[in-house]
Amino acid sequence: MTTDERFEGVEKRLEIVFSPTAGKLREKLTEKLLEQILKDVKCHIVSRKLEEKVDAYLLSTSSCFVYDDRVIVKTCGETEIFKCIESLMGITDHQNVVSVVYTRGGFFWPERQPFPHNDDIEENKEFLKLLEKLTKLKPMKALCMGTGNKKWHVLGGFSGDSLTSQGDFVTVEVSMRGLDREKAKVFYEKENVTKTTMTEESGICYIFPNAIIDAHAFDKCGYSMNGIEGKGISTIHVSPEDEGSFASFESFGYDFKNEKKFEHVIPTVLKCFSPKQFTMTVYSTVPLEGNELELKVDLKGYKCLEEKIHKLDNGGSVVYQSFEFEA
Repeated sequence: MTTDERFEGVEKRLEIVFSPTAGKLREKLTEKLLEQILKDVKCHIVSRKLEEKVDAYLLSTSSCFVYDDRVIVKTCGETEIFKCIESLMGITDHQNVVSVVYTRGGFFWPERQPFPHNDDIEENKEFLKLLEKLTKLKPMKALCMGTGNKKWHVLGGFSGDSLTSQGDFVTVEVSMRGLDREKAKVFYEKENVTKTTMTEESGICYIFPNAIIDAHAFDKCGYSMNGIEGKGISTIHVSPEDEGSFASFESFGYDFKNEKKFEHVIPTVLKCFSPKQFTMTVYSTVPLEGNELELKVDLKGYKCLEEKIHKLDNGGSVVYQSFEFEA
């Protein structure tokens, strides 16, 4: 595989939350308008599921979700995600924005990323410029947790309203590297292999068995899926090439305290890919201590290398952990 053919699987994620005074975003952010906004990011819509509580889109470079109060965009490859911030805020009055949060892992090939994503310092500067230009949000101190390819970056800005308007909203992001070769083979294009067989043979269908799954298989290799279950969302992206093999899992909108359990979800995700290493980040709009029973899980075969907890300016928390497989 040549340098130009290598695909960057690590995603950039942007979440913009609006106050109730913004009105219903799903009525304003139509598919046609979203497609237009995503052109500047260098991606497009490949599939959609418009459900009762969320509009879920599969993109050529990952996923996008539109609730009535927030928009979440995830893109991998060499995309320019900051270019959609102003357009998404322009759906309504900028004063209705209560928080903007940007997260990503450490890239395999940062030198191939477009400005400002090819440099951590410049990326933070450009994010702050956008916040200052478009909002009155108070920027948080940039976070960088972990080391080397286990890094996890968090940039954000919050208004005083974000303390009361978001409720209890938990997001879980798992970034996996060094996928088991046999399990990665499931995601290669070959005769009689479809997006449905990839979903079933990999075991992805068992993570949230009752979810409505919208999946897409890419040419030659690669896979993305969105799972929708009421307000709960799960999304997976897989880049199975040996050099830079990567898979991401994310879920949000689920009630992990009373309904869905980490002790089922996370081991089931890991069983699909058997990665050599992974990071898991839990973002909550309410304070976490890191020792909550509902967030604890026995990850057999994996050793926790690092754990960090950060309190955020909106009253929420980020819990970061990195793991490696123990032979």
